Amino acid sequence: MAMSGIREKMNENQKPFIIGGIVMVCLALGLLIWELKPVSAPSAPSSYYFYDMSNGSITTEPATAISPLKGADGKDTLVQAFFFTCSSCGEKKIGYLLKYTRRARAAKALLAQPPGGAMTAQQSMQFNSSLSKYQVAVAMGTLVRLPAKGARWYPIAGPAGSQITSPPRCSGSGLAKACLP
Repeated sequence: MAMSGIREKMNENQKPFIIGGIVMVCLALGLLIWELKPVSAPSAPSSYYFYDMSNGSITTEPATAISPLKGADGKDTLVQAFFFTCSSCGEKKIGYLLKYTRRARAAKALLAQPPGGAMTAQQSMQFNSSLSKYQVAVAMGTLVRLPAKGARWYPIAGPAGSQITSPPRCSGSGLAKACLP
């Protein structure tokens, strides 16, 4: 009984239903086009600062470098350094240091250079199903610390890591800005 009442109303008032349908289709198409439009993302840096924990020197390394790297003493002492400033980057200071565990380094390297075209379909499916495992390994094995000598390393995903990676506050003017090479 209710269905026949609805049908009668639709038959009596076809124009509003047709116009409403067209409007809904146009809105759906507009949203689809909006979601699929390319996003202009800022270009990724080509290099980062690195700090040698054995002697305190600062260098730049390619953005593809995965710390820790071999430092001046031949040991894994060269770690990524993040600099911040409240004025100009000429007056920057180290905010925190970052390195990866061995497992995270291996996973990060694999994610950066996935196995190529020689994979079978089964190998490709197996790799794709393992992606989240590698991403978790990187997230859990990313360690940060303050630059003070002897400071403790913390997982970046934990509360202490989140606090360490927060940009420092500037006196009265908000947060410090990051400085890149």
